[in-house]
Order: sequence, then structure tokens, then C-alpha cells
Amino acid sequence: MAGEFRAPTSKNRLSKKFSNRIGSTTRACSKSSGFRVILAISILSLLMFSFSFVSMARASQTVVTTIPVGAGPFAVAYDSGMGEVFVANSENNTVSVISDVSNTVVATIPVGEYPNGLAYDSGMGEVFVTNEFSSSVSVISDLSNTVVATVNLGGFWPLAVAYDSGMGEVFVANSAGPFAGDSVKVISDVSNTVVATIPVGTFPVAVAYDSGTGEIFVTNSQDDTVSVISDLSNTVVATIPVGTYPAGAAYDGVMREVFVTNQFSSSVSVISDASNTVVATVNVGSGPFGVGYDRGIEDVFVANSNNGTVSVISDLSNTVAAIVKVGAHPLAVAYDSGVREVFVTDLGSTVRVISDATVSLAVSASPSILSITRGTSTNVTVTLTSMNHFSGIVSLTATIAPMTPKSPSLALSATSLTVSSGGTATSMLKISTAHSPQGDGAYVISVTATSSSVLHTITINLSVTKT
Repeated sequence: MAGEFRAPTSKNRLSKKFSNRIGSTTRACSKSSGFRVILAISILSLLMFSFSFVSMARASQTVVTTIPVGAGPFAVAYDSGMGEVFVANSENNTVSVISDVSNTVVATIPVGEYPNGLAYDSGMGEVFVTNEFSSSVSVISDLSNTVVATVNLGGFWPLAVAYDSGMGEVFVANSAGPFAGDSVKVISDVSNTVVATIPVGTFPVAVAYDSGTGEIFVTNSQDDTVSVISDLSNTVVATIPVGTYPAGAAYDGVMREVFVTNQFSSSVSVISDASNTVVATVNVGSGPFGVGYDRGIEDVFVANSNNGTVSVISDLSNTVAAIVKVGAHPLAVAYDSGVREVFVTDLGSTVRVISDATVSLAVSASPSILSITRGTSTNVTVTLTSMNHFSGIVSLTATIAPMTPKSPSLALSATSLTVSSGGTATSMLKISTAHSPQGDGAYVISVTATSSSVLHTITINLSVTKT
């Protein structure tokens, strides 16, 4: 579905991007002028051969509630001082304020045109909102839930924002379109004025503050790079190549790493802030956009905008520990440390709330690596084991790759299993091979276990030979 992806470089870049990619009901492109379109190249996923006998869904989080908000919720931020979550509704120029106690909207605040970025300033008790089409930043008091200041950016299109607690400053990523170079503007939260402008790469769309090094990480979506800014000198001190169309960034203070979503690569680049280099690349779902760090369980949550899921990455192993099914087009992610929940915006005008409580399910295949001769069949035992009191009905599916007319056929003895707390359940997977030599070769069988909002996949490595 590579033809769905577009990366307009015009004033209406954000709205048009999602109307082109995933059919959202964003505003018409009347504001566009002189933009060029970059078609994304489809990235084929490499088959990963796993030699692990048992795979555990260590952190199988679930959606606990869905909250209606305004149209086109594009950004989300947690206000730890008030225990509230702020959501930027890009299509109706408002910010929804959600109480994390009742999970209801308690206030709706008018802001500028097309709000698309949010950051909570804990020093001032304020929330900064970037208004792309107004070329401004609205400053909201979290006491009164009203706009107390507006910072004009002089024709630039602000796309993202982050608060630097070390300097008491707010960093705003700006696009200048076809005019002057793109930049990051630095706003003093005392005077609410721009105090510095820092040139960065092309079309910066995300900003993250690294409190460990006092640096700002900026994703340059059309350069496929990340700019690293020192908040002491307000200069770029490093430029890091990452994946295709880096769209989101989040700082992990425990591992001292920055996680960057690569929207067109369907991956996440893990950057060490010590070396400013990519130390790992994690494959996730389609179109990863927003990303947030959950310091309660030390996992990273990634919103996969094209397939309605959130990938949960363990920051210890840099592997996907769980996949949570959410709305059709999840976009932005924020962690609420007060209630241990993750808030995910969806372009369907909702926010999904994910509990980070651990509910584990172990999935195993025996054998998980096997070789059989053509024209024969064999069985693999798939076992589901309850961990940490998990219980529920689990659906099983099995697929094979590559899939050709001569590929082995698959049949599960049971496709729906009931797992009781502390118990196990099994299903036999029958693998039958063709007599033709065209069926010889290496295959990867994927067995997917699904229960409620939990989705977990293991792989079986199969070799078909002549003798």
C-alpha cells in the first residue's frame, strides 16, 4: 500500500499527509501552494528466524476505556501537576482537557488554527500548543484552563514542541515551506518570547528533551536524520541518520536512549545519547508515528498509524514485547505516571486509554525448528500458558511465508482455546508438504494468539528437503 503515503511539504503538510495516507477527514488543501510530493517506497519486512522455544507476552496491556474528544486529535500531553491529559484537536481548533480520575473531558479550550503539538511546562504550570496555520504558540494556564499568552512565530509553521526543564525554555520545530530554512525556535517560559532560532534539517516534525545530557532531539522528516541541539549553546552538535521519514521521538531516562519512529520504514531507531549513534533498530507495525516512554514498566509505546495497533517495546531487550489493538488510526502517545496509563489519540476523534498493568501469556511451539522431506507431514504442538493470572479465550491463526501454490499447507486442530488462570491449553499444528520439488526450501510459519486486545506472534522455522 505504498501508494497511500504522501509527504507534502506545504503549509498544510500535516492535514494533507493523513488525508492522503489513511483517508482521514482532514481539512481541504486550499492552503497549499508550491508543494512537492514524495512517494514513499514500500519497505519489505525481512523474515526473522527465531530460535526461541518459548515466547512470552510479558506486558500484554489492554485498552480500559475510550474517550470522545474533538475532531482530528493530533497530539497529547500529560500534566502531572493537575493529573490531567491535554489533547490538541487539529480539525476544530481546540484543546480537550481530560481528567485522569474520571477519564472524561472536563474542559475545551479554543486555541489557534490547526493545533498539532503539545508540551507541559512543569515549572510554570502551563501547556504550550503549536498552531500550525496561525504560525503561533498558545500558552494555556492549567489552573484556569484558558489561554494566557500567544507567541507569534513570524510566518513559520510550528509542527511540534518540547519543554526543557533544565533551562526553563520551550523548543518549537518550525517549517518555513519553500522559503527560509527550517528551524527550531526557543521560547523563554518567563517572558513568552522567542530568544533563539536554530537551523535544523528539512521539515522537523518532532522534538524530545533529553534531561540526562541537556540536549534536544529533533526529527527531520525529509532528511531522514535527527538533529541534536545543546541547550547551553543553542547549536546543533550532532546529526544522526535514522530510518525513512522519522516522525516521532521520546526520551528514555533509564536507558539514556532516544526512541525515534520511522514512519515509512515501519521501524524505530534507538539512539544512545552517550554516542549519538543508532544502537538498535526495532521493527514495529505499519506507519509508526507517535511514541511515548512509560517509566513505570520501562517500556516504549509506539502508535502504528496504518494498522490500528500500539507496539510495546521493552527497553531492556529492544524487542516488541506486546501489541495492543486500539482504534483505526492511532497517532500520538502520552504516559500518565499518576494512574499508570498510556493515552493514545486516534484520528476517529477519540482517545484510547491503555493500562500498563502486566498480564502475561506464554506461547510456545514444539518443535520450533524442524526439517521434513517433501510429500510428508508432521505436527507441531502449540502451547499457551497463563502467567500472572491471565485468563481468557485465545484465538489462534497460522500463516506461512513465502506463500506459493507448492508451499506446505497448515491446519490447526483448535483455533479457539480457553486458558484458565495458572493453566495451559494446546493445539496441534499439522504441516503437510507437497510432492513437487518446487515446494522445497526454507519457510517461516507465524502462529498468532489473540485475546481481547492482546495480540502475540511466534515463529516456527521449517525446511523442506528432497530426502
